[in-house]
Amino acid sequence: LRQTDLKRLIAYSSVSHMGFVMLGISAMGSDSMDAALHGLTGSAMQMFTHGTITGLLFFMVGVIYDRTHTRHIPDLGGLAGRMPFLATALLIAGLASLGLPGTSGFVAEITVFLGIFPAWKLFAIIGASVVILTAGYILWMIQRSIFGPRPTHHDNLTDATLPEMIPIAILVVSIIGLGIYPEFVSNIFSEGILMLPPEIVN
Repeated sequence: LRQTDLKRLIAYSSVSHMGFVMLGISAMGSDSMDAALHGLTGSAMQMFTHGTITGLLFFMVGVIYDRTHTRHIPDLGGLAGRMPFLATALLIAGLASLGLPGTSGFVAEITVFLGIFPAWKLFAIIGASVVILTAGYILWMIQRSIFGPRPTHHDNLTDATLPEMIPIAILVVSIIGLGIYPEFVSNIFSEGILMLPPEIVN
């Protein structure tokens, strides 16, 4: 919440995502094979979606820095007026990072919680509560960096070029697509986990 460097804030958010991975793995301590399967599948989903969401966020930081020559959040602001495509992509990536329903981030996190709740109810409740803090720093970062008043020295900024739009579009489609139809990859993870020896999973 106190971080003012856009890149560092996104880097620190990765710690939160990896925490969910560890929570999902801890579901192996459950007596329920179904809970362990959900937890491990959620962990695998979280690692996959973390790669797409955080990859997009870091890409956006690079593009914004290339145009503004700063990562200092208070020096940004109002970028949506000059860079609507980039601002929209940053907004989608941020909302997916905090686990908004309809994005791959939500699917991964809810699958983790479904797995760990039977085994570790207290940690599941604490983990779910932390999502509130995640929403706080992500939404505040978005509000300060792309909305609000724009400094006059940013009036000549340009939006994404076609070579930049292509990878951004691919990542956005994967984030939203997996949020709508997660079975596309979750079934692959689940099948792989089911091939593990029972004494490992349970």
